[in-house]
Parts: sequence; C-alpha cells; structure tokens
Amino acid sequence: MKKILSIVFLFLMLIIQAQEKTALKKGEIIIPIGKKILLKPEIKNNKINNFEIVKEENITEKVDFFDMLHHFKKDDVKDNSIELLFSEGQLMGAPIFVLNTIQKTGKKMVFKAKIRLKGSSSYQSTSITPSVSNTAHMEQWKDNIDSIILYDFKLN
Repeated sequence: MKKILSIVFLFLMLIIQAQEKTALKKGEIIIPIGKKILLKPEIKNNKINNFEIVKEENITEKVDFFDMLHHFKKDDVKDNSIELLFSEGQLMGAPIFVLNTIQKTGKKMVFKAKIRLKGSSSYQSTSITPSVSNTAHMEQWKDNIDSIILYDFKLN
C-alpha cells in the first residue's frame, strides 16, 4: 500500500512540476506565477519571432511593488535582452499579481497578454501598456492569476 501511495504521490508531483514550467511557442511565451526569466529574442523587421530562455528562476516570496521600483537601476545597455518577472506581490500590504518587464532593445516594445485565473481552464485578454527600453515596466492585477501568455511582440 505504501508503494502505491508513493507512486501516486510521485506521479502527482511530476504533473504539478510540468505545469509550472515556462513554455515557448513561436512568438509567444506562457509564464506560470512565481517565475523570473531572462530571454534572448529573435528580432526581424522590428518583430520578435521567437525566444531563447537564457535563465529561469523560481520566485517563492511575494515581491514588494515599491521595493522593486526603488531598487531598479537604469542603464544604457542595448543587448536585446528581455527580463520578465511574474509573481504574487503586495502593494501597501494588499495582495496583487505583478508582471515586471525590463527590456533592453533600445526601442519601445509593445505586446499583448492573456491571463488565466486560478481554477479556470481558459485565458482571457488583458491590457498591457508599452514597455520602454531600460526601464522597469510593471503591470498589476488584483485577480488571482496562475499563468499569463505574452504574444505579438513588436518594437517601435
């Protein structure tokens, strides 16, 4: 009986872990809550067609919205990197969900997003403002989100 329970538990852990991975599809990225990733984009004619994940980290603690902004250091690097942090956070003690984007393309980046609420199987569109190069761009939601899809990336 213990062996069967152990096998079932291991199987469930593998399923849960598989759901928590960042997924890349042509020109789109699916990010589960609690991830920080560094991307190298493939850019052609000011459109991002694909990505390569350079680094991926799990974020286990809630991020503080103001603390993130306070510790951001602006620079003039233009290495075409895109850093995305999608995490639970807090704003003046209230729970929020945060997407922090730092992109270093030297241009303004626009993209679209869809969010999936916890307990739901479908994604719904959400608004995203453009991200200026070498700045901390933050989006926040009060909804209980478990993953986000980012797609249709363009540089202006």
